[in-house]
Amino acid sequence: MLCALSPLSSAKPLKVFILAGQSNMEGHAEISTFDYIGQDPATAPLLREMRRPDGTPRVCDTVWMSYLTGPYDGSANGEGVGKLTAGFGARDGNPTQLSRKIGPEFTFGITMEKELQEPILIIKTAWGGRSLNTEFRPPSAGPYKLPKEIQDEWDRHPQGAHGIPKLGERAKWQADKDAACGVFYRMMVDHVKKVLADPKRVCPAYDAKDGYELAGFVWLQGFNDLVDGHTYPNGNYEEYSRLLAHFIRDVRQDLSAPRMPFVIGVLGVGGDTENESFRKAMAAPAAMPEFKGNVVAVATAPFWDRVIEAAEPKQGEYNEIIGTARTLKPDGSIDTERKWDRYWQPIGKPSPAGQKWRYLAIDATAAKDKITEYTDRRFRDITLPTAMENWFASDFDDRQWTAGPAPIGKGVWKHSGITLEKYPSTWGNGEFLLMRTSFEVDHLDYESYRLAVLARQGFHVYLNGQKIHTYVWWQDKPQYRSIVLEEEQAKHLKQGRNVLALYANDQYAPDSPNRYAALDAWIEGITEVDQKKLDLALEEVLSPKDREALKGASNGGYHYFGSAKIFAQMGQAFAEANLGMLKE
Repeated sequence: MLCALSPLSSAKPLKVFILAGQSNMEGHAEISTFDYIGQDPATAPLLREMRRPDGTPRVCDTVWMSYLTGPYDGSANGEGVGKLTAGFGARDGNPTQLSRKIGPEFTFGITMEKELQEPILIIKTAWGGRSLNTEFRPPSAGPYKLPKEIQDEWDRHPQGAHGIPKLGERAKWQADKDAACGVFYRMMVDHVKKVLADPKRVCPAYDAKDGYELAGFVWLQGFNDLVDGHTYPNGNYEEYSRLLAHFIRDVRQDLSAPRMPFVIGVLGVGGDTENESFRKAMAAPAAMPEFKGNVVAVATAPFWDRVIEAAEPKQGEYNEIIGTARTLKPDGSIDTERKWDRYWQPIGKPSPAGQKWRYLAIDATAAKDKITEYTDRRFRDITLPTAMENWFASDFDDRQWTAGPAPIGKGVWKHSGITLEKYPSTWGNGEFLLMRTSFEVDHLDYESYRLAVLARQGFHVYLNGQKIHTYVWWQDKPQYRSIVLEEEQAKHLKQGRNVLALYANDQYAPDSPNRYAALDAWIEGITEVDQKKLDLALEEVLSPKDREALKGASNGGYHYFGSAKIFAQMGQAFAEANLGMLKE
């Protein structure tokens, strides 16, 4: 249990801590992963401090937050303020509103509140995908210059190749790089100064006569530098050490805090067996004589979760299985031997192989609907020909359309060792395809339903005149996707005659002969008995133990699996390191 807070002293300056970095400082750990923390006796006490007695996330009484973040490019930044609680992690929507995620700030603040027992202000600035060598580049580091090895490589290829700009384009490349350098560093410093110009705006406990103390800075960043082979060729990360030393000096100078404690959160994705040279480079400034006693490097690799790591690939295989309704053989025919498909059965008559579709290929004719340049995202709604507004309705008269079996296609679709070219029915020259079919259902005794859809580009699916699914992107993957219907979609299925309708488009560069697409769909059902059999069979891919471990993960590995257990331990460790410097 937390220690009871003593009466707040008005004689102490307000303790201010700054947290900064990229996506891991934002924090991608879903609140839904909290329970996993309690499964480990070593971390269960930490979970008890993160929750109130009713199980909801704790709200700190004496810790206030100012959190500046925004989209990937830093545009439309927003400030979130309030008492520290869960939700000051990554914000995929409105940056001013609490999310369902935490970063290291949550347990950092909880630990500080417990130990200091006085008002605390945390100023956090974080944006995903930002490097120290460019966007966070400190002013005193000087302009960005390509390493000699890379410059020599560029000089050998004046014509440009493999990501190397042509000779005539390099001045613009350097100008763009110079313009990007330091942009996020300045955003960070400017925001800290803005908050400190009026601390009471964020922290009501601030008393101007007592002032404030910049009591610590925590830096958690590194992934974009780790994977930047241009700036750090051959895995040589000495430049990162130099840049980080400049960063520490510059923030102290810009914030007039020459000995402000500085915590380096050493990137630990992959654990202590990966990225050793980068981890050493990140930690190196802490060993410099000028920073002795006021810069500490905290390794985060020890918090890497090997159990989640082992289960993650199995989750990928599992997702692939349940996300695929039917697979195709190399010749484009349906693989009838795939064991996972025996539990789901197409419903209604005729069977998918025997269904007759009526279809019509059309082009966009309205000026607002046309695309004249290539884009990999062509799916869109267009103005349909006259009298076709309700083409998907059950009673629409499609007798004048072309009739034939599915899949309906155009061109040659080659991918993943599969070739689709001998379509039973031809799409035609139109960019868009409308297609309809009907089937008779004699019973609805199924546990759940799914769509099996073959489509390369985006599509709409309608059932009995109601739209039940939309996909707006594209997948160059010739397989039938599995789209499980929610109750709201499945309710439109009925005994008797049903009408299934699809709208889709192909993907191509204008005037290119390489136009290819395919479209097919049907509805499948699974009984309660077969669902249990399928679940049992899938345990050979993802065991109950693996499933339990994955409840502690909510994101990719480079975000520490989006695990609250990992982020909670990091935040606590950062606070303890910072406190250690304050006590010296």
